[in-house]
Amino acid sequence: MVASLLDEDARAHAEHIGPLLEAVLDRAGRPAIDAVAYGTGPGPFTGLRVGMAAARTAALVLGAEELPVLSHDAVALAAVRRGVALPFVVVADAKRREHFTTVYRRLDEAGTPVRDGEPVVGPDDGIPDLTRVVGAVDAGVLGAIAALRRGAGIAAEPQEARYLRSPDVTISTVRKSVLG
Repeated sequence: MVASLLDEDARAHAEHIGPLLEAVLDRAGRPAIDAVAYGTGPGPFTGLRVGMAAARTAALVLGAEELPVLSHDAVALAAVRRGVALPFVVVADAKRREHFTTVYRRLDEAGTPVRDGEPVVGPDDGIPDLTRVVGAVDAGVLGAIAALRRGAGIAAEPQEARYLRSPDVTISTVRKSVLG
């Protein structure tokens, strides 16, 4: 079973993730869980960290298998299900006048889109000349991909986040001394 909920507030990840997890479990009837799927990006630094930490913690607490999925794969599968023909490129806003892009050309034996290389970040003029697919990452589709690939014996993605660039905010490592 795959269950998901959507939260429209993009700025309150940490505050909403716990209650959303409880709500989705309640809505699904509190089933026995043997796997937890989650997106690994590319995406915003903070959102990925919060989502991945919550999913990995839930998997640990439940004794469930972790099934990371590249977030663009969910956008790609949703597009295929809507009838968008391959090949195409998934495009997401990376801010700073750049985009995250991932090219898809075929389906694997599980029926999920296969990437033609890894995601990249860059300016609009670097996007391949293919049909552009834009869309939100649906947690239910992430779960469907994880379940399809698991059922077909396809290895899960690496558990590392795909940030593709450094965070906008960093902790300063320079210490200033005050002379008195």
